[in-house]
Amino acid sequence: MGQTDNSEERQVVRTTAHTADEWAEMFVGRVLVEYPEEMKPEPYEAEDAEAGDAEKSKEDSTEEAEEAEEPKTVKWAELPQPVRIIWPRSRVTRDLRPQRLNLMCNANDEITRIAFY
Repeated sequence: MGQTDNSEERQVVRTTAHTADEWAEMFVGRVLVEYPEEMKPEPYEAEDAEAGDAEKSKEDSTEEAEEAEEPKTVKWAELPQPVRIIWPRSRVTRDLRPQRLNLMCNANDEITRIAFY
């Protein structure tokens, strides 16, 4: 399926093995876990007020969440390389790398969209 690079600790899977639709089928809707914390941007002050509202709605839906299934997750180490994670309001460069897999995540680390650019 993918190639490995023995010079690094983690397996490197080349993104050319699948189309964007195939990657989307594998990852969209999953929650990204075990990623380096410095990757996620710091929240803005305006988001802090929104976060308070979000916490309140989380508390209201706690009982519902306990009954729901655990979300499917994907670990940072399992992602193909090259990859870029893009969170809301994060800054990104405009360099075009057609082989790079871009994963757009929401504030809850859920992968919502995938693109190559």
